[in-house]
Amino acid sequence: MGWFPGLWDVLRTVDGLSRVEKRHGSAIDDLKDRTARLEAREPALIAEAKMASATAASAAATQHVAELSRRVGVLEEQVRQLTGTTPRKRLTDR
Repeated sequence: MGWFPGLWDVLRTVDGLSRVEKRHGSAIDDLKDRTARLEAREPALIAEAKMASATAASAAATQHVAELSRRVGVLEEQVRQLTGTTPRKRLTDR
């Protein structure tokens, strides 16, 4: 019966490896599912990112145009004061 303890150790090791394989197999399946869900959301995330960047670009451009418009207005007023002329009528004036 000298071989029995060795066989018992081998069986316990095999059982332990089998449990580890089941846990890892389950974890791998979970990761596969999560990856599939993320890949399915990818087009929506890309669309959201594009919209956010377009909004940010538009806001930045609008801010710059508004600042330029303000500065041009200030310059026009300074020229008017220096020359003593009346301002030109703009298309937006009524």
